[in-house]
Amino acid sequence: MKDISIVTICNDHYAVHLATMLLSLFENKAPTTPYRIYIIDGNLSSENKSRFCRLLQDFNTAPVFLHVDQKLFKYCKGWGHVSREAFYRIVIPDLLDKKIKKAVYLDSDLIIKDDLLNLWNNEQLRHYFIGAVEDPVDVTGIRLPKKYKYFNSGVMLMNLEKWRKNKTSQRILQFIRRHSSKIMWWDQDALNAILYNKWFELGYTWNFQVYRMKHIKIQPKIIHFNTEVKPWNGETYLKEEYDHYRQLLSARLNW
Repeated sequence: MKDISIVTICNDHYAVHLATMLLSLFENKAPTTPYRIYIIDGNLSSENKSRFCRLLQDFNTAPVFLHVDQKLFKYCKGWGHVSREAFYRIVIPDLLDKKIKKAVYLDSDLIIKDDLLNLWNNEQLRHYFIGAVEDPVDVTGIRLPKKYKYFNSGVMLMNLEKWRKNKTSQRILQFIRRHSSKIMWWDQDALNAILYNKWFELGYTWNFQVYRMKHIKIQPKIIHFNTEVKPWNGETYLKEEYDHYRQLLSARLNW
C-alpha cells in the first residue's frame, strides 16, 4: 500500500497542539495503514522540530518539513486566532513532489478518532478538486451562487493533479490579491471563491466542528475545535478528547 500523504501547518505557538493531533492520528490508525507526515514550517524552532521527530520515531516514521516562499503571501492577512500561516495550505500541490497525486490536509486543532484509509480511498475525488465538509458559518465577505454550499478548509481531501493542471493555487492567490477587502474567514473564503463548484461534500463525521455541530448526534472520526475558544484555553464541547491525548503526549515527551 502506498503512503497516505498527510499535510499540516505549524508555528511554535501551535507546536504542542499539532503534536497532540498527530499522536491521536497514530494512536487510532489501523496497523496496516501507512501515513507520511508533511509539516509546512511556519518558522518552527529547532527544538520543536526535534520533538516532532522524536514523537513520530515511536511510530517508525519521520516528518518532512516543507518551506514556503514568503513573498507569495504578501496580501494574506491573519487576524484573531488565525495567523497568516493558515494561507500556506493554498500551495500544498506546489510543495509536494509531483509524483504525489493526492493528499489529506489537517489543521492543528483536531483530534483524530479513526483510521483515515476510507477517507483516502473516496472515489469521488477523481471528479473534483477537493472533498470537504460544509461549514455552516455566516458567509458575509464573499458571495457564492445560491445553490452552492460553503466548505470548511480544516480537513480537505485534495486532488493535487487537478490543482496543478488548472493552476489553482495561483488563481486563489490572485483572488486574494484582488479582493483582500472582501475576505473575512481567511484562506477559507478564497478557497471557496475559486472552488465553490469543484468540491464534493464529505459527511460531518470527517470534520465535526464542535462549536456549530454539537447538536448533531454522531460519532465523529475527526473532531475540530475551530473557533478562538480551544480546549487548551477554555471550555469546549468534547474538551476531554483533546485533554486525553495531550496528557499522553506529556507522558511520552514531557511536553
